[in-house]
Amino acid sequence: MDEGLKSLFALYKGTRWSEINVSEDELSVAKRQGYLFDYPKFESHSESLNRRHDLLPKIDPKDIANAFLFSLSTRKLEYRSALGSYYFLNAVPEHDFMKSHNEKLAAAGVHCYLCGWTAWETIPSRQSVKSGYNFYNWLRYKYGGSTIGSLTINYALFDLERFLELPRVVPTEEDKRIFLEILSCAERLNSSDKAGKLRDAITKAKILKSNKDELSVLLGELGICGILAGNDFPSYDIYFANEYERDPTEYRNDFEYPLNRWHARDGINTVKLNAVFGFALNP
Repeated sequence: MDEGLKSLFALYKGTRWSEINVSEDELSVAKRQGYLFDYPKFESHSESLNRRHDLLPKIDPKDIANAFLFSLSTRKLEYRSALGSYYFLNAVPEHDFMKSHNEKLAAAGVHCYLCGWTAWETIPSRQSVKSGYNFYNWLRYKYGGSTIGSLTINYALFDLERFLELPRVVPTEEDKRIFLEILSCAERLNSSDKAGKLRDAITKAKILKSNKDELSVLLGELGICGILAGNDFPSYDIYFANEYERDPTEYRNDFEYPLNRWHARDGINTVKLNAVFGFALNP
């Protein structure tokens, strides 16, 4: 493991969020190696939307799909993350800033409740520095993508810019086999079962090396791109739900939208599967 990657993981081992458990020299090395970053400069809501326009044409969706598959056998989670970010960012519509329903938060105007844009602080606190790009990169390497509530235009832009810096990869037949076995687990569920049961079935089948959190994110990304999304709560390209519409119906549901509304009876969206990965469930 690179020294910079060790520093990235070390940064988030503290019991207090504001703790910085990495020396200045280690921080400098990690920044040079591309694992840690300076706190981002302020970027307006409209500037973020324009940045999206510049970024998306540089990305081949085939590379996104290949990277996701490649991550399954290699467990290189940084290659997995871009799938959700790409299909989220690609679906973000042109829109005006959406204010909070809370009057105090709405007056502050630092967060868009449609795309998730959040204003970076001009004078960041020690805690804020830890919540910037470094936290995003930790999510990429730790879980293979955004965790529940962290998928925003800020995250997706950063994630895809880092994706463009990675070498292109080609998945193996083993990767495809793993992927199809993951999806086939949905066929063994009862119609009312939800994403948690699917995750349990995958874990029990021992299809790939993973853990509960990684599988939650992996399945969440398949929901974002529409493969694990039902007709009532479809993927973002069909209906871009705002943040108030994404909450699960149950309090204990640790999955990203729209997977948090998926049931086994919704099945696998084979049209999306073919569009995103280029092959059928039972080739």
